[in-house]
Amino acid sequence: MENKIEFKDILLPRDTHFGIVKFMTRSWSPKKTLNLDKEYLPQDIKDLVLKSTYLDSILDAECVRNGVSKHQLRKEVVNYVEEIAMDKRMHVIRWMGVFFLKVSFMMKIGIFVNEPAVLKLKETMGENPVLFLPTHRSYADFCLMTYLCYHYDIELPAVAAGMDFYTMAVVGQMMRETGAFYMRRTLAGAPLYSATLRHYVRTLVGHYGAPVEFFLEGTRSRSNKSLSPKYGMLAMTLLPYFAREVDDITIVPVNISYDRVMEQSLFAYEHLGVPKPKETTGGLIKALHTLNDNFGDIYINLGSPMSIKEYLGHPELSAETLKPRDLQKLTDEQMTHVQKLADHVVTLQQDCTVVTITNLLCIVLMDSLYRNKVLCLQEVESQIGWLIKVLRSLGANVFERDVKSGIERVLTVHRSMMRLDKEKRLRLVSSALMNMTNDVQRKMKGHILKAETMVNAVPIIQVQLYINPVLHYCVPSALVYLIASRGNILKAELYTEYTLFRKLLKHEFFHLEGIEEANFNKALEYCVHNGVLSSSGDVLANRSGDKLHNRSGDELHFLLQWAVIPALTTLFACAEVMRECKKCEHKRALKRVQEITELRKCHPYCLSLDAISNCLQGLVHAEALLKYKVKNDMIYEVVPAVMDRCHHLISSIIPKLRLVFDDSNPVIVHQKQRARL
Repeated sequence: MENKIEFKDILLPRDTHFGIVKFMTRSWSPKKTLNLDKEYLPQDIKDLVLKSTYLDSILDAECVRNGVSKHQLRKEVVNYVEEIAMDKRMHVIRWMGVFFLKVSFMMKIGIFVNEPAVLKLKETMGENPVLFLPTHRSYADFCLMTYLCYHYDIELPAVAAGMDFYTMAVVGQMMRETGAFYMRRTLAGAPLYSATLRHYVRTLVGHYGAPVEFFLEGTRSRSNKSLSPKYGMLAMTLLPYFAREVDDITIVPVNISYDRVMEQSLFAYEHLGVPKPKETTGGLIKALHTLNDNFGDIYINLGSPMSIKEYLGHPELSAETLKPRDLQKLTDEQMTHVQKLADHVVTLQQDCTVVTITNLLCIVLMDSLYRNKVLCLQEVESQIGWLIKVLRSLGANVFERDVKSGIERVLTVHRSMMRLDKEKRLRLVSSALMNMTNDVQRKMKGHILKAETMVNAVPIIQVQLYINPVLHYCVPSALVYLIASRGNILKAELYTEYTLFRKLLKHEFFHLEGIEEANFNKALEYCVHNGVLSSSGDVLANRSGDKLHNRSGDELHFLLQWAVIPALTTLFACAEVMRECKKCEHKRALKRVQEITELRKCHPYCLSLDAISNCLQGLVHAEALLKYKVKNDMIYEVVPAVMDRCHHLISSIIPKLRLVFDDSNPVIVHQKQRARL
């Protein structure tokens, strides 16, 4: 299936003399998401919250519970509202827009938007609240939907932001005045704050005539893959629907893809255990000079608007619906609906993934690293052409205008990571040798890795970050192929083992378990149709030894083998460590897995603390591990019979490829200089 999307660069019209200032000072009459009898301004939303019956009842309950006067508690609530609430200052928005455009042109980026989807959404606005749910891959995400709305004359969204920004001098207030509202990372142990936040969000959704935007994943995905969703914020935003305050709510899944993520290098080091630097205004100012570079293009793809009423049906009557609307809370059944909806939206975000030349070039580069074979430019172009066909046949949205010019552009964007040598062959550039300060070593989260390991690992992890967004298209077929490659197998047995591996890798490759049978059948059909497996009745077999196999089939065999090597190898290492330890704390397990991965010289991505944590969670999900808390430590305990089965199955399908990611691999160009971390 070939999916074509019409993208338009919305920055291009601004690239003229006085184009930025003229655009940001124009008359602006935005389309609102709600056409109510009264227009509610940010201050009106705050007033509604403070005068609510709900918060008044909470204050009465807290008075009785804590013996504190209602007047004192009300002052606390007022302070919480001031901490949380968004504002809208048009002069600040215009100046911030000028700054955003200036920085964008300094970074030489284009912002490509699925314009037909935006215009179609805009036409439907005015009847009910709209939630923008974008993927979260970079801090730049905070600006993009706001600028998109300004460009298309849509009311600017109220955007949920973390307290890291709140504490940044000047920046925190400017973000608030352009639509940000702030929320703490945890609500535990602060019932009054929790109640205030919930009611503020509920009021914002039900009365403010602008989209509400938040990141369902809750944090930036350092792996560039979909994370399991957090449910709290979605539950808050849907309460007006369940309480029948609004007739419907529209959810808009959004995928934001980058040619080059600003935090690419930082993310690679965070995977290895180097702590992230604290966000400060001074740090932001210092970082601005690093943005004077070519960062390539950004792709914003809006999925089809989703009606909550159509998805969930009308809210059912319950004991909660007998209460005044202000006092209604989510029932357990409604919370289950919220969780299922959140999981579904993540898969819709995945469906909106835009595969770019950056992703394709990184796949080709990683393929050449696995083969220990340097590719000339013509071979690279040929491989990318083949990959485009493969990914489109798997249902991917591939955006490419001209492969040759696209490769040249991406090589400029990623010149510190990959380049063509004098013979026009594609090479990976190793990272500089790092001297870690004692302070950084002391704060390392995992095993203290050798300098040589870090040098070899960082560039490979950076390449993997641009492969990861594409993997959800390949993983089902790769698992089907690898399981069947061991020898003849019945379809029923293949499906049983496939579902177990999907459980084990649930946190590494997010998916909906409820539709796994359909995904399995599609993957199996794909493997048989493309000649990597043969089918005789209910028996499946590997066709890699078939002499009639063509070059394209061999390439597909190899791609399906290495696509899941890092995940399976990490999973195997986790299983081995837990079989050895029987019971241990989470931090100790992370360190031990990193230690044995370094000793065995596995794929460098297996050193990722994120990947290791995901695989440990997968073993819990498959019931091979028990997980519980003792004081502040998370403890894992082996379930021997289940763990032994998982260990055996994992080891049986890991491809036996010789992996070389050090200076003996001819694809890697090594740097001599040192850097300080």
